[in-house]
Amino acid sequence: MQRIASKGLLNGVYSVMRINIYRHILLITALVVLMPLFTAGEYVIGPEDVLEIKFWQDGSLDADVKVRQDGKISLDIIGELQAAGLTTSELESKIVKQMSRYNKAISQSVVRVTSYGYQKVYITGQILHPGKYTFEEIPDLWTIINEAGGITETGDLTRVMIIRGGDLAGEVSVINVAEMVASGRMNSLPKIRAGDTIEISRSPAGLPARTLSDQPQAKNIFYVMGAVNTPGALTLESNTDVLDALALAGGPAENADIKEVTVVSKDGANTQMVKINLEKYITTGITGRYMVRPEDNIIVASKGGGFLGINSATDVVAILGAISTSILLYDALTTSD
Repeated sequence: MQRIASKGLLNGVYSVMRINIYRHILLITALVVLMPLFTAGEYVIGPEDVLEIKFWQDGSLDADVKVRQDGKISLDIIGELQAAGLTTSELESKIVKQMSRYNKAISQSVVRVTSYGYQKVYITGQILHPGKYTFEEIPDLWTIINEAGGITETGDLTRVMIIRGGDLAGEVSVINVAEMVASGRMNSLPKIRAGDTIEISRSPAGLPARTLSDQPQAKNIFYVMGAVNTPGALTLESNTDVLDALALAGGPAENADIKEVTVVSKDGANTQMVKINLEKYITTGITGRYMVRPEDNIIVASKGGGFLGINSATDVVAILGAISTSILLYDALTTSD
């Protein structure tokens, strides 16, 4: 009887051990599978990046270094190290491994990228702030144009030239950014890579900025953009106000915020930007109509964010060129007496 009890006890112990072994195997397998996912989004160091390297155990070894074109950095005591192609955590481990050979007290280092010289893009031509722009992660073409302040009054978004760098050096493509933005095809914009140059062309013969379509701006044309059902260019008839314009554009879209309607009008060499609360106008019946003028641009915001990123003065500038006047409030529609 005692033997049977002992045998049963041993079987129970073996079962527990097997379960624990299985658990450890599953845990190790999960770590092996998931570990690459934890580091997949970590920045990879490149040439011209500036690195801040700190040693907690010995601050005298701290250094700020720039990654050379050959991808290497130089540190006191250990000399040259390959940095390009590594993540910051990988470089930290490499530095500690080398440094600990000379100083056993060094067990930890911290590497931080203070300047992203590798992920650089150049933007030139008819742009407000041309030059070199560096990023931790290079954004889309439209974001870069906004980052550089938008186009000038003579810029042409229908002919944006992308000159490839790096492995594709010399490859050139011309993109109609205005058409893609106006038609809601932002995802179709080509991906910008490190070393690329973006050139904003000048409008032919010094004409005003061509930003919304590749057809010449006509005196009887106006544009409705944003959260409307059929955005685009429309023929201006006499006695057309903003409500008429929205109706001609198919009416507000489901996500339209008609409290945030912006009208951008030309005023000689400058541009006026008028903000209108159409909801208050419709519900309260406040008198006063904003009459649409030739070449007006009417932009309807969307709830929870602008149309294709159009929810700020910066974005409006990027579409329509430099705005050199203050924002005007159309009091007859936006305030009640």
